[in-house]
Amino acid sequence: MSALPNLQKGWDSARLHLRDAWLWGARTDPDSERKRVEKAARRAQLRRDPVVQTFRWIAILVGGAFVALLIALATMDWNLLRASAARLASARLGRQVNIDGDLHVHIWTLTPRVEVNGLRVANADWAGGGDLADIGHLVFDIRLVPLIKGRVVVPLIDVEQAKFDLVRDRDGRNNWTFGSAEPDNGPLNLPPIRHFVVKDAQLKVTDERRKLVFTGTINSNESVKGNRRGFWMIGDGTLNTNPFHAEAHGAPLLDVDAGTAYPFTLDIHSGATHVTAGGSITHPFDFGRLQANVAFSGHTLADLYYLTGLALPSTPPYHLTAKLRRAGETYRLDDLRGGMGKSDIAGFMQVDASGAKPYLTANLHSHVVNFDDLGFLFGGGHGRATSVKAGPAPQAKGDITVASGEQPATLFLPDTPLAVDRVRQMDARVRYDADRVDSRDFPLRRMSVNLALQDGVLRIDPLSMNLVRGRIDGSIRIDARHDVPATAIDLRVRDISLQQFFAQQNPPAVEGTVMARAKLDGAGDSVHKTMASANGAVTFVVPHGQMRAAFAELLGINLLNGGIELITHDKSPTQLRCMVASFDAHQGILNTRRVTFDTDVVSATGKGKINLRNETIDFQLSGEPKKFRIGRLDAPIDVSGSLQAPKVGVDAGKALPQAGIGVALGAIVAPIAALLPFVSPGLADDADCGALIREAKLRGAPVKKN
Repeated sequence: MSALPNLQKGWDSARLHLRDAWLWGARTDPDSERKRVEKAARRAQLRRDPVVQTFRWIAILVGGAFVALLIALATMDWNLLRASAARLASARLGRQVNIDGDLHVHIWTLTPRVEVNGLRVANADWAGGGDLADIGHLVFDIRLVPLIKGRVVVPLIDVEQAKFDLVRDRDGRNNWTFGSAEPDNGPLNLPPIRHFVVKDAQLKVTDERRKLVFTGTINSNESVKGNRRGFWMIGDGTLNTNPFHAEAHGAPLLDVDAGTAYPFTLDIHSGATHVTAGGSITHPFDFGRLQANVAFSGHTLADLYYLTGLALPSTPPYHLTAKLRRAGETYRLDDLRGGMGKSDIAGFMQVDASGAKPYLTANLHSHVVNFDDLGFLFGGGHGRATSVKAGPAPQAKGDITVASGEQPATLFLPDTPLAVDRVRQMDARVRYDADRVDSRDFPLRRMSVNLALQDGVLRIDPLSMNLVRGRIDGSIRIDARHDVPATAIDLRVRDISLQQFFAQQNPPAVEGTVMARAKLDGAGDSVHKTMASANGAVTFVVPHGQMRAAFAELLGINLLNGGIELITHDKSPTQLRCMVASFDAHQGILNTRRVTFDTDVVSATGKGKINLRNETIDFQLSGEPKKFRIGRLDAPIDVSGSLQAPKVGVDAGKALPQAGIGVALGAIVAPIAALLPFVSPGLADDADCGALIREAKLRGAPVKKN
């Protein structure tokens, strides 16, 4: 055992000798020594090279400066940069920017944070001055690693104590477009935001182009209910004095993935208008790519203008559903269906908002439409309530003069105003078809309307309406490029059967086909005002037919024959050889040019006028028997009163002289002589119906060739 320590000592001694020998050999190796000397010489030469020395000192200075900058940024007071930051922002935006409060920047992190207090952005001078934005407290984060790769990710935006004042004028200029840039109406495209907080932000929007004023508050955050977490945003206020409430809900922002669709729901109440939507944003938060199931309801489609900017007509109460898709600046409503009033409606709509004005295209149709619901097609709808009073023609343009002491009469022609400003703000092309029209008073069956709106000029061409027998075709042109729209109407009535208006009578009181032409033009923002200034011509013609003999006799005031036939229920007919009525319109007054009503027993003519200014009629029809008649009253039939409820009677003032002569003859000659003034020899000639019909055809009535 004692030999082991000695062995260990011997081994250690040998190892030391080997190391010393290797070190001695390395020092004494001539090649190694030469390399060492050359290496030392090169190092000495590099130390003396001025270029190398310059780069060395530059590196030392840059490194020192970087270290000093990091130390300065970590310890500096960022408020010293408020004025410089505000000047830089002012130069970039072209507006005065002020930072009145503290400025803090936290940079020692991969997600730097900026806190700004008292941030104000000045309003444009034309928009009323003041501040466009006044934000009491703003905090936002941004991630550096995605930013290096070209992606912007914002983990936090926190806005508190903020006020925003957004303004757009009539020409489309807005105060949220900065510098000389053109207003951008494109879709909003935001970077992914993980946490978006808005606390009681006050928002005011004044849009003179839409005549819209909104004031309210906006709040947003994320909340947890049970195991569910989600983002929400709520807006409350008034839109043109009507209560406004909007709620948007979505999935948690923390889970937002740029490659995954972001689900949302939306619920808006604006006055009587209610809009709901449920869908997804295809690429968060690119609002130019979304899809949703939407529902609309309200008193009239016209109220959607304030939410959509589309000039829709004044309709009955409606409810609609559709599938909404947005691709860039194109919105499409597919599978559109619902109802307006008592009518159904379906089809599709598309809006292209890429141009200076939105362009609407639509193809709509109804299976069954109630005639009362079609008022919006003819200028009716939910407009201002108006009444007129019969009286002198108006002198001042656009007004209705009323004589004192007269009773008001409800308008027969619609007086719903055309929203001229709205019509100018969009273009459109719409087709509407109705398979069946239900009406108690008007035998309309099918209809088709093609509408085109371009640069403030609205054309309905063609307008086609089918009755049970016959049709109405025509066109309407409304030029709304000026404050007072100018309207041109051209309607043709073809082969409309009169007996369909007397379907409950057997046989009908009148039979025959009506041909007519109305060509009028006028100025006004409603149908009533347009007709109150109308110029042109209206012509009606019935080439042939028949009517109940009793009524024909009464046209000539043949009281004995006509009265007996009515009392005895005599329904025997007489031939209607022709009927022609033509009117010339001048400044809303339709004066008779010719009225002829010719039957086998009576030939009648008429004269008078129809006043479209106050919607009254003053018309007389005088008939002459073609056969010997006893009991004829030599007085015209009067049609007077309002267009909506005309009154028919006999002019008693003109009948009194005839009655007086009869009484005198009875007293002087003999009682039987009292009948002489009431006897007609029946010498009336047949009217020249061929010439009358040719004249009507020359005035545009679509009379067929014999």
